[in-house]
Amino acid sequence: MLVVEHEKVEWEQWRPGVRSRAWASASTGARQVRIAEQILDVGMQAPPHWHYFEENITILKGRGRFTVDGETVELGPGHTVIALSMQVHGFVSIGDEPLHIIASMGWPINEMNYLDKPDSVFRAGEAVDGGNRRRLVAAEVD
Repeated sequence: MLVVEHEKVEWEQWRPGVRSRAWASASTGARQVRIAEQILDVGMQAPPHWHYFEENITILKGRGRFTVDGETVELGPGHTVIALSMQVHGFVSIGDEPLHIIASMGWPINEMNYLDKPDSVFRAGEAVDGGNRRRLVAAEVD
């Protein structure tokens, strides 16, 4: 049995004003999904990107403006945004308090394809290499 105690997982600065920590990921032993918590200060964003896997984003606190395949909505707590495989999506924290979300993905390694870098895959988080786990921090792979 694999058990992760959330409060023992350290926060990482994803980019200025954005903090993340992954509970279920390749580094914690997950093989099929990734579940992570993220807090974005007001005005911070996840730029337009896509994945080969589905991503579900649940809003716990704050408000966000979410765009999926060109459709934009403003949402708050009690909503989940589902970006299907290969749908371009992104979001920005709006309102008076940080946007606090839980994101789940259909792959234990966070691999993103940004629109402004179509020939690269951006990997942040964990990778599994021959059974040995290694951490990749903001690594861009051509």
